[in-house]
Amino acid sequence: MKIEEELLFGYQVKEDLLLNFCFKKEKDKFIKTYEIMNGDFELIISIKKGKLVPKMIDKNYGDEYSLFTNEYATGEFVGKLKDEYRNIILEIRNKCYRKSLFPDAQAERVAKYIKDNYDDEPELPWKKYPYFGIFRNKINKKRYGCIMNVEDNKLAPKAKGRTVINLKADKSIFDALLCEENIFPGWHMNKKAWISVSLSDYFPDEYVFL
Repeated sequence: MKIEEELLFGYQVKEDLLLNFCFKKEKDKFIKTYEIMNGDFELIISIKKGKLVPKMIDKNYGDEYSLFTNEYATGEFVGKLKDEYRNIILEIRNKCYRKSLFPDAQAERVAKYIKDNYDDEPELPWKKYPYFGIFRNKINKKRYGCIMNVEDNKLAPKAKGRTVINLKADKSIFDALLCEENIFPGWHMNKKAWISVSLSDYFPDEYVFL
């Protein structure tokens, strides 16, 4: 796992805080430049749609230096670069990110939609799985949704791991929904009644809300 993915997992960026922290907005992304290693290197941080992308330039040669993102690269020099990069990411996280219920941005939006429209908040019952959230009907206590992270090959053969929401589907459209790419029979649920809908922007928010 890359350094930025490790440190930002479970956090969501707040774009207004980026501007307060001297990021500049250029079209659809936010950019900030750091001088590191006594000015010998330039680190450019770009954040677009919540995803942080680093780029490092060796100013002595004008070339891009990529070893600092390679988890297998070792040695004293690259170790120092990684340490400086890690400290910068931690500073950005502390200033511009907030701990989230779910590490997936669309899952956060779905949870907010449920809260705003039904006043239901997710139960987080499993310490081993801190990002598994169950939504229940307040009156009958029945489960109507569950957001979870599913590993590779669990949803279907060769399916990449992803965040999904389990939903109970209307019988009249159940089979048609399962013909959609990135919709699967309900994981750990009755596969004749439930579906697992991929989040992480496989579908527009409005599609999931319906």
